[in-house]
This record gives sequence, C-alpha cells and structure tokens, in this order.
Amino acid sequence: MNITEIKVGSVFTIDETPSYPKLRTENGYIDMRDKIVVNNLERVKDYEVREMTLEEMCDYFDATEIEMKAWIEETKKEDR
Repeated sequence: MNITEIKVGSVFTIDETPSYPKLRTENGYIDMRDKIVVNNLERVKDYEVREMTLEEMCDYFDATEIEMKAWIEETKKEDR
C-alpha cells in the first residue's frame, strides 16, 4: 500500500514499525510518539505502509480504546 492510499485521520505504520505509529494528515503525517510533523509525502512515497486498527494499537501498547482514541485526538492537535 502507498501513503496516498491511507485516509486522512487514519493511523498507519511505515515498513512494519508499529511501535512508531503515524497519523495521516491532509498534507502528510505526524509521528505519534515523537510528534514529528512531516508535510512532504515525497519523502515516504516509496515505502510500504499499512493502516493500523484501533484494536491492534490497543494490543501493541497495552492500552484501552479510550486511551488510544485520546492519544489520536491529542496528536491531531500537533497538525500545523
């Protein structure tokens, strides 16, 4: 899957690194752990990406759906 196929607002992983989930934004993505905003999709256009489910995130980070949804909402505030 290509980065452009990921819907805005979805969480995804690049090259199967779910420990560093990314939040797709209108212009690029935000690294959810490091809060790095990337507004240039050219940088990752050739990487393999995969959308992550909320359930997968909960399992991976040993968290509840409420905690994961709060993390996603907090990350959305980083979009400049």
